[in-house]
Amino acid sequence: MLKSICTNSLLLLSASLLPTSAASQEAQVHLTAPSKHHHQVDPAILAALEKHSDPVDAFVSLHPEAAEQLSQPRLLHVVGEPSAQWMTEGDKLRLKRQGKKFVDITDHEDFYKEQVHALAGEAHLPKLSHQRLVKSLLPRVSTEKMHDVLEHMTGYYTRYFGSVTGEESSQWLYNHIAEIIKNAPFHTHISLEFFTHSFPQSSIIARFEPKVRNFSLPLTILGAHQDSMNYLFPLLPAPGADDDCSGTVSILEAFRVLAESGFIPSNGPVEFHWYAAEEGGLLGSQAVARYKKESGARIGAMMEFDMTAFVAKNATESIGFIETEADAPLTSWAADLAKEYISIPANIYRLPSGAGSDYMSYTQLGYPAAFASEGNPTAGEAEAGNGEFDPYIHTEKDTMHIDDETGVFSLEHMARFSELAIAYVIEQAGWDNKWSLRKGAQACHDCCLKTIERYGKSPTEQKAELRTALCCCLVGYYSMVQLEIYPVAYHKLIGMAVLGTIQAREPSIPCHSSDDWRILSHARLTRRD
Repeated sequence: MLKSICTNSLLLLSASLLPTSAASQEAQVHLTAPSKHHHQVDPAILAALEKHSDPVDAFVSLHPEAAEQLSQPRLLHVVGEPSAQWMTEGDKLRLKRQGKKFVDITDHEDFYKEQVHALAGEAHLPKLSHQRLVKSLLPRVSTEKMHDVLEHMTGYYTRYFGSVTGEESSQWLYNHIAEIIKNAPFHTHISLEFFTHSFPQSSIIARFEPKVRNFSLPLTILGAHQDSMNYLFPLLPAPGADDDCSGTVSILEAFRVLAESGFIPSNGPVEFHWYAAEEGGLLGSQAVARYKKESGARIGAMMEFDMTAFVAKNATESIGFIETEADAPLTSWAADLAKEYISIPANIYRLPSGAGSDYMSYTQLGYPAAFASEGNPTAGEAEAGNGEFDPYIHTEKDTMHIDDETGVFSLEHMARFSELAIAYVIEQAGWDNKWSLRKGAQACHDCCLKTIERYGKSPTEQKAELRTALCCCLVGYYSMVQLEIYPVAYHKLIGMAVLGTIQAREPSIPCHSSDDWRILSHARLTRRD
């Protein structure tokens, strides 16, 4: 886990540097629904910013005890610089205000030196072969559910990794994921864990396990960062709707669809990552990637979503893959994946060296990783290098209500990334959705018998009913295999078959699903194959 030598300065944010109004404190503690109170700024913060042009001076004027910690050394690799430089924790605030990107490698310097001659892992690039299965799941993506999560998470004053609300938002996200797992079918195997750090906010890892563990099979990872930050000053509001609550929610919705559909990977485990402290210099993802490396993990593909919601004015809605410091073969494969499954264009772009995100923590260690974002960052004048990217990121205006002359915050655009995530996971890891004929027939028999017995039939009547229902269920079972429908749907159709059969003989028994079953079974029977 990450061992920071000076992140105690960030802990100050946990107790005393956020607004101190009663309404704000109550909102932070109880995780209430968003309200106008959540983003109210303490007048003392505004006064400090008015008096001090330097963010470090403003910070220290509010909390003099932070001076020593803000002067602690940090090894930062600033984008555009040839090598890493020793700076300070306070310098990180100055770099953010200047809009300069950096990676904080203080805790991993020696480890990275050891990786200089490490062999780069080859990306897992399977032939696209699960079209029927993937396309059947895409309509399950719900923008309504995405909206609800976005509304809650952007309601926090900030999700800055060292703050009270940054920790609380992480806890809420963890609990929300746990509820999704709770609703998954019994046969799925999904684990959930906090990946803790020395700062308050934790990274989160949810993992789909195959039926049988096999360390030789590749690990598939999909990630986004959960934190936010106001670059002008870390104590100002940072709703972070697009950066990167949009990516967080896009992969969360894909996770929900897969979990509730009974997803079991057949070609290695699948992990969903929600990283802490990306805005602190990729702190969370570096710690996770290093842990994977030290554990000997074989990663076949890692893909990150950072900013998935904004559609620029007069721009063609599209998915942009950034090839800068990404794995070229995997990036090309991901672009082909998007063209196969997603209804909007997908293109590959290049940015200046270092201008990426958490995926770089993996390529730094020789793991294949790709990066998808909301559009073309090189389009137009792009004075600040933003192109079609959201111009409001890292400010209090990064909300889910943007619809102006710059563009629109689009849940539908986010949904395209959720669809891409579903396709990515299934094509990379497969789906173990086949039952043996023997197991299927036995399940049909047992389920039918138990259901019929509930209606108090005599033994003779039970046998007759069972024979009829079992025939129907076996037809359904063959259909499941033919149509590649997952076992959870099979279980539902068993019940539909039994109830449909019973209702055919006893119309007084209600059965709302029998029509659906009859349509499926009739279509299958008339094909005679």
